[in-house]
Amino acid sequence: MGGQDEKSEQLSEEDLLLSNYQRRSPHTAINILRMTQVNAAAGSKSIVDLDLGDGRTEKASGVTLYTRNTLRMAAMGKDALQSALDADIAMQS
Repeated sequence: MGGQDEKSEQLSEEDLLLSNYQRRSPHTAINILRMTQVNAAAGSKSIVDLDLGDGRTEKASGVTLYTRNTLRMAAMGKDALQSALDADIAMQS
């Protein structure tokens, strides 16, 4: 998982659910990316062998990025994430 195996394996189900905050927003967002960012996210370096735990592996892309973001969300904690979302929503009022 992008060199984060040990940290990612320690996450609880509650920690993993915090990654849903990546997609919460009071308004529609458009991400404008440089080609270097697109290539980093979707290029050959982003494709990893994902161990499914049953003796099978599958090619997967984006795992490194999602792992890093999930670890960041877990480190922030639910209260901080909800507070930031609430502040964004309050700006819309």
